[in-house]
Amino acid sequence: NNINNNINNNINNNMMIDFSSNDYLGLAHSESQLQKVNECYHKYTQTNPPPYPYLGSTGSRLLSGNSKLAIDIENYILNIHHPTFRHDTKKGALLFNSGYDANLSILSSIPINHDFIIMDELVHNSLIMGIKMSRMPLDQ
Repeated sequence: NNINNNINNNINNNMMIDFSSNDYLGLAHSESQLQKVNECYHKYTQTNPPPYPYLGSTGSRLLSGNSKLAIDIENYILNIHHPTFRHDTKKGALLFNSGYDANLSILSSIPINHDFIIMDELVHNSLIMGIKMSRMPLDQ
């Protein structure tokens, strides 16, 4: 494997440099890493993994697009918590790339004016920032 094989991407016979990717070392295209992921996938799901073109998101969903691997992980998590899930309902799981992002996203969008959250001064900054971004009035 060429560790930097993703730096120059050949798209429509044009060589391009990928600046939106977080795959600086080219590990997303590593065959040995793909084999390890496939072994873990099979171990935990007891099924053969689908063919993924690369490992990881190689960047945010906003920049790099969605991946089948992320959707499969979200569905796997959903089925753990809701094993009788029907795909015509609005239930779903969402994979965040960090706890910080999860705290900001959830706390900035779910609480509304009449909700309240009790916390002390020792909570993580991501909780405080998420609450400040929400529609809730702040009362300290």
